[in-house]
Amino acid sequence: MKQYRSKEIYADFYENEGKPLAVIMSGSRPGLPANISDDLSNYLKQNFNLLLLAYYGVGELTKSLELVPMEYFTNSINFIKDKYNIPDNKVIIIGQSKGGEAALVLTNYMKSAITIACVPSSYVFQGLPEDLFSILKAQPKASWSFNNKELPYIKFNIDDEAMNNAKNNNFCRCYETSIEKNFNPDAIINIDSYKGKVLLISSENDSYWPSKNMCNTLVENSKNSNNINHVSLNLEGHSFLKYDESVREIINYLKANVE
Repeated sequence: MKQYRSKEIYADFYENEGKPLAVIMSGSRPGLPANISDDLSNYLKQNFNLLLLAYYGVGELTKSLELVPMEYFTNSINFIKDKYNIPDNKVIIIGQSKGGEAALVLTNYMKSAITIACVPSSYVFQGLPEDLFSILKAQPKASWSFNNKELPYIKFNIDDEAMNNAKNNNFCRCYETSIEKNFNPDAIINIDSYKGKVLLISSENDSYWPSKNMCNTLVENSKNSNNINHVSLNLEGHSFLKYDESVREIINYLKANVE
């Protein structure tokens, strides 16, 4: 295993010569991807070059999940592709939760064969400061940027109910009301230009944000819906890289779609 620890790329890389590249990006937990099941980890290490990519909150990366440059993702992934001679049609991007949002946004900035987005968003949302409960005082910023400009985003609508729910790790209503009251059509993630295949895995009982409804929105809005497969599972939580049922969906999809 090779460790990369710089502002250009902060990642763990498991080389598997001649195999495709799988990139994993986790959610709104800073640092390297965690909570990956042994079954998924072992399958990916046996069949892919595997890149576990951090994108904020560690090393020289931005400390908060705000204005994370899309160039960071493209440059770090392209660095691995070039170094290990991996073509675009052998790249699979796997994102979970906020990393699923990033993975879908990334379809507009780089080529890949497959994007798997677990419990993702269909919108770019306001970013998260280091101290989540300072969000009422913090200056709103987008989660992502490109060319030093923030991407259009939906601002949070935060009231007493939302804050009380957040204390119990239930953020869904906050996101729902933010969509209702602060809707920004430019914040909708557009994957129409993406030529690869997309697997969306959502949660029927999502307490973090309305992933099932947002995945349905992605499918309904897409001009390439034939390339999208949406699976909704009766699971709670967001650790879809760990739960047996969601991991089976990922592995089976990869077995069926990776040459």
